[in-house]
Amino acid sequence: MKINLQFLWLAIIPLMAFGLHEHYISLTKINYAEEEKSVQVTMRYFIDDLEKVVESRYEQPMELATKDENKKFDIYIETYINQKFKISINELEQTYVYLGKEYEDDLVYFYLEIENVDDIKTIEVQNSMLFEEFEDQQNFIKLTIGKVQKTFILIKSNDKEMLKL
Repeated sequence: MKINLQFLWLAIIPLMAFGLHEHYISLTKINYAEEEKSVQVTMRYFIDDLEKVVESRYEQPMELATKDENKKFDIYIETYINQKFKISINELEQTYVYLGKEYEDDLVYFYLEIENVDDIKTIEVQNSMLFEEFEDQQNFIKLTIGKVQKTFILIKSNDKEMLKL
């Protein structure tokens, strides 16, 4: 019996170590809607990771996804996204419209749109969000432009990628 308990502990301890490891990832989907001539962006982040960065930056509690959510959060996050997330189309940096956010479980989704995009020959995406707080942050970018689909993983030392069509 004693041997079985020792074996059980040897099996459980490594599993517990994996359960304690945190991964810092985000997903940004970028889709070119040719009919609407717009680029639609959906960003997905873990609430607690984003909250930590924004609270640190603005030195105020955010209380995201609660009844006590900071009323200035949308202003703060729009400013933060504009500073940390850039899209260039055909070598011209684009201005996007912040459409809003929504919460789902422990995630927050942000919606952005670039209007009046007639054609895409090249698209460059830079996303350095959360890198100042989490050294291991990985920002996944999934592009869909017509029939072309491409996924990039952006990290602190390489926060920008370009796709030529």
